[in-house]
Amino acid sequence: MRRLLLLLVLPLVASAQKFEEKVTVTYVEVPVTVLGRDGAPVRGLTKANFELRDNGEKRAIESFDAVDFASEGGAGAKVISPLNPASRRNFLLLFDLSYSNPQTISRAQAAARDFVARSIGRRDAVAVGVVDIDHGFRFLTAFTTDRALLTAAIAEPRNFRAADPLQIASSSSLVVEPQQAMGSTQQGQDIALENMRDVARLSGRVNDSYKRGRLKKQVALLGDIAETLQRLAGRKHLVLLSEGFDPRLVQGRSAGTTENQAEEDQAVERGEMWKVDSDQRFGSPDTQTAIQMMSEAFRRADVVLHAVDIQGVRVANDAKSGAKFNSNEGLFILANSTGGTVFRNSNDITSEFDRLARQHDVVYVLGFRAPVGRAGEFHDLKVKLVNVPAARVQHRGGYYDAGAESLLERSLSTAEVIVNDIPQEDLGLHALAAAFPGGRVPVVLEISGPDLVKHARNNRATTDLFLYAFDEQGIVRDSLFQRVTLDTAQAGAQLSGSGVRFYGTLQLPPGRYALKSLVRVSESDRKGFQRIELDVPAEGDVSMVRPLFFADAGNWVMVKATRDDPKAPYPFMLGEDAFIPAARATLRKGEPRLFTVFVYNAVADELTWDIAPQAKLVRADNAGDVTKFVFALEQVPPDARELAVTIRKKGSADARTVTVPIEIR
Repeated sequence: MRRLLLLLVLPLVASAQKFEEKVTVTYVEVPVTVLGRDGAPVRGLTKANFELRDNGEKRAIESFDAVDFASEGGAGAKVISPLNPASRRNFLLLFDLSYSNPQTISRAQAAARDFVARSIGRRDAVAVGVVDIDHGFRFLTAFTTDRALLTAAIAEPRNFRAADPLQIASSSSLVVEPQQAMGSTQQGQDIALENMRDVARLSGRVNDSYKRGRLKKQVALLGDIAETLQRLAGRKHLVLLSEGFDPRLVQGRSAGTTENQAEEDQAVERGEMWKVDSDQRFGSPDTQTAIQMMSEAFRRADVVLHAVDIQGVRVANDAKSGAKFNSNEGLFILANSTGGTVFRNSNDITSEFDRLARQHDVVYVLGFRAPVGRAGEFHDLKVKLVNVPAARVQHRGGYYDAGAESLLERSLSTAEVIVNDIPQEDLGLHALAAAFPGGRVPVVLEISGPDLVKHARNNRATTDLFLYAFDEQGIVRDSLFQRVTLDTAQAGAQLSGSGVRFYGTLQLPPGRYALKSLVRVSESDRKGFQRIELDVPAEGDVSMVRPLFFADAGNWVMVKATRDDPKAPYPFMLGEDAFIPAARATLRKGEPRLFTVFVYNAVADELTWDIAPQAKLVRADNAGDVTKFVFALEQVPPDARELAVTIRKKGSADARTVTVPIEIR
């Protein structure tokens, strides 16, 4: 769900005076799936086919988007193509370290690897995490398309630590057995045996109580995980890799005659109720309540829990695996409460999730505006079909009004911006990347100084810069992170006039990339985001670096990536002169503007070029394998929005075209 806070100003007239009432509004997007009688998705619906109610009140559907993953624009699209976050599927692979042992953990790893390789779609986002009763839960990765990172996390779930700050880029049971007692008489033997049974019965109660307490902690942790995911947009599936727990801890002893049950029946007949463990006999109300609360947390967060039974073939008492029960009913108790599925072995996963994927091939995204209530308040959503007979609708159960985020939620939200290309406009941000042959890609980020000052706190702006290069498979090939602490009182003059200009270098093999940059002020959590497309040429290819406009000197705060090699040659040179390229090409009406184009593996006499709007050649310098052209834009139409440069070798139809946006002031 994406939220856009707006201010609606309503003028009121009373007693010849004007007042303004400000109403804060949130923008909500609801992903909806419509299935026919055969379970297949229904295509071709429009906004008129849906009616939406928020807490019982009908809302006007203001935006409507239909995403078909089975069409050329859906599953056929490249992984890095932008996608409405509300239509994306998200999977959390959760290793259960509490109800697993080393042997079954290896099965869980195999199942997780198989799931990533065979079951998820190319555009699905996946995260890996662990849950442990004694240590809580931890995300090993955020939700990402980087399959290499996921594979690394799955290989070492207990100890994996991602180097990337956003994490998007690599019990034994107590059993007391009655003992044979020696007595001087048969009566003494009977008394001794009964005493031993009482001790065993008491010890068993203590043991079960201990295990129920641990189970309640586990269930509460699962509910906490669901609540952590409540802000994440799109379909959310938690896949729990676990042996499960003894279902007796929740639902009591299974039906049938057992020795313990017969003893309890006799105790009831004799009125010896202290010998009857009601939790063991009828189920634990406390544990059942804990699971109901977990189920409600999953429903409200729009998360479905699926479970993979990693124990394998179950027997009555397998000493090797440590199993003391032969049922995976505990996993069914968890999954069924959220509408999920239990997979008895990893071979079940692919076919079942293929079926689920087909059901969600078509997603309709309904957008509406609603007044914001109290922070954290839950809104119940209902979607009704209009003139769509014999079909059923699936949709999220509701949403929460925005409130304070935990540190983990903030980290996941920031990662979601990067993975899902969610616009962020609190901080003005412009990005430039120049792809040189051989894989060297210098990047320039320009951050608005006035915005940094505006969103600082106590004259401090701790600015985090994130930069990721995703290839066409969604794998992060290189990334940069740097933290810059700004004293806005001391740097106020520079920031108010210009801002921060950051320079860093990526190393990327030839190919096509989505370069995503995000800047965040930690004190206020305000962000700016930019995405640009980039083609990195191979060494020896005829190639052209994007047009580079010469930046005004300005009074910028200059920051260089700390990881860059200080001895590496500076790439932006014309002859002996170094220059700084502008991340944003701005032109003033009536004033000429110079820009340069670097062409590799071709000399000036071999080339022809087309430029729109028209530009005049000022100079051309040949230096080794590169020719550097300087052009002047002199008369630019006022409605021009981009500059397009096309080069080709004379007599060849093979052309290279690069476009950059321009602004006219």
